[in-house]
Amino acid sequence: MNNFDKFTADVKAEQARAAEKFPKPDRLLGALMEEVGELAQALLKIQECGESPQRVYDEAVQVASTAFRLAALGEPDYKYLGMKCGYLGCTQTAIGGPCALCYE
Repeated sequence: MNNFDKFTADVKAEQARAAEKFPKPDRLLGALMEEVGELAQALLKIQECGESPQRVYDEAVQVASTAFRLAALGEPDYKYLGMKCGYLGCTQTAIGGPCALCYE
């Protein structure tokens, strides 16, 4: 497995964990900003005190996962409703094609 595949698999696993822990897409912009801040801190700590590169990787996975959730599910506080199916006017949430209700 190459690095991209591993990262993608780790983001997918983080998606499942986050969806279970936080099922509603509430306050995702704030969560994303918090995760970006934690990633920046992890990077700075590598230089300052020898922080583990694994922490940087883990924080990057959380940033990617949170950004994906915001794009796909929406951010109600900002009236962004996320990606929609669009098939024959369907407004169900979907990513990359017809949703499960419209898929034949």
